[in-house]
Amino acid sequence: MTETAKPAWMLGPAREPLDRDVSKRIDVLRIILIGLIVLAHGARGITVRIAGETAPGAALMLDILNGHVDFVAVPLFFTISGFLFLRKFELSLAAYGEMLRKKFLSVLVPYILFNAGLVAWFYLFGSIEMMGSWNYVLGEGLFTKTFGIGTTPINYPLWFLRDLLVVFLVSPLFLLFFKEAPGVGLVAFFCLWAGLSQSPYSYLGDMFAFYLGGYLARCRLPLAGVSWWQRAGSWAFCLLTVLLVWHTPLGLTDEAVRQFLFKANLVLGIIAFWRFSAFPLIRDSDVLRRMGRHSFFVYLAHEPTISVLQTRLLAVWRPAGDLQQIAFYGISGLGVIIGLWLLAELLSRLLPAGYGFITGARTLPGRTQPLRPAGSGS
Repeated sequence: MTETAKPAWMLGPAREPLDRDVSKRIDVLRIILIGLIVLAHGARGITVRIAGETAPGAALMLDILNGHVDFVAVPLFFTISGFLFLRKFELSLAAYGEMLRKKFLSVLVPYILFNAGLVAWFYLFGSIEMMGSWNYVLGEGLFTKTFGIGTTPINYPLWFLRDLLVVFLVSPLFLLFFKEAPGVGLVAFFCLWAGLSQSPYSYLGDMFAFYLGGYLARCRLPLAGVSWWQRAGSWAFCLLTVLLVWHTPLGLTDEAVRQFLFKANLVLGIIAFWRFSAFPLIRDSDVLRRMGRHSFFVYLAHEPTISVLQTRLLAVWRPAGDLQQIAFYGISGLGVIIGLWLLAELLSRLLPAGYGFITGARTLPGRTQPLRPAGSGS
């Protein structure tokens, strides 16, 4: 008996298994990218909390890392999510409904829990410096700040999850492009992002990066190993980053041109990080792989944790000069990453069901180990 043909408007998924090299690189990139996000948010300890006292060497370091390198983390996460999700997602009403149900559990539930938990903390215990207070939440609107409607949520780094849910909602549009004109879709989304978005982070930027990941999966671009385009993209990212850091002395004063180059550099940064993940010391690291299992929890809990830690540190240590401020930046950031990872290891062993619920992990009946963390695009 022959298999019933699918209607023309339906598009089947990519059936082949994920290459082992690609899978390992994605696994280690999770914690590396989350680590960069934690460090980036911790930069406020020396730029805002001790405003006007940032040493020149520390300021240059932050300009390179926070202003350029770390910016790649978010679009790369969207690209990875799109790669994992769109390679298997089918364009059908049943598949769309099932996907929304799963994403409610794996993305929306942790988003609400970690925002509502922070609001409850403000109500019961008071404020957290650099994040807010109960009166601030009431002034902005309890519902508005808890759900991040029209603004950043109270746990502001979680805007990524809100945007990811929106991208999942419009995901059928991506598959239509893949079916009819995949290359046109890629160019169109990039032009919309580059031409209409004033900020590097926007819904248009999210959709471009997500579509890019799906494009790579659907077009079967060879991602394993190290190809010429990975090497060329990495060098181009380094050179363009130097140009953007020193754009004023180099005569690049047109802001529209600088913004376009910045967005183009984020795309090159995606290539550069992918090349970086191919180094055996990184790709085959058991430590990074183990930490990657709990990268989502580190992401969910890092902002209030680093705010509290830096407040306590600054009460006894006022870092002055380049060495102290760079040390403060590294110690506070790495301390939060390692501390939350150890806490996640403990919770996942002692309270696996509870830990799986708050991190949105989907479990099979009878299983105690959570499946792939939410936000991965699976």
